Amino acid sequence: MKNKDVLEYRELFLSRNKKLHLAKRILYGIATGEALFPQFYSRRQEAQALYGLRRYKFIRHTRKDDENFYSLTAKGKNRLRHIIIDEIKIKNSKKWDGEWWLVIYDLPIRFKKARDAFRFKLRDLGFFQFQKSAWIYPYPCEGEILLVANFFGVRKYIEILKVDKILDDKKIRDHFGL
Repeated sequence: MKNKDVLEYRELFLSRNKKLHLAKRILYGIATGEALFPQFYSRRQEAQALYGLRRYKFIRHTRKDDENFYSLTAKGKNRLRHIIIDEIKIKNSKKWDGEWWLVIYDLPIRFKKARDAFRFKLRDLGFFQFQKSAWIYPYPCEGEILLVANFFGVRKYIEILKVDKILDDKKIRDHFGL
């Protein structure tokens, strides 16, 4: 797995690592080379999680010199990317800086499914639909949006603008409670 991917995984998972399901933690741990099991899981739970991940071909197990080694399969890497997209959240600052983040896109017709999925994820992240293909958010979100756009393969059709003034933003401010 590329170092860039590992850094994205680490950044996204470290803040919520304790809340993740054991199987997700194992996939993450294998991807980043970190410890697989937190101390509060039993050996039986660990064995069941590893068995399930191997059964679904998400991980590969090898044994060398009485040590177990695990690696992600292509299917496991894909599953981990899906988990990251599902788990991604945008951190809101306590104080709003008065700037809006506007995400606009113009996807060709052949990307209909990706467009619908991208739009759904924007809504899921809490964005406000400003216009048909324009969504707005009050806090910095560039990294998260680029990750989502790359996941859906539509990065080159997305633009993210930082806007400091909108003429009639009362409706938007009310939506976000600002």
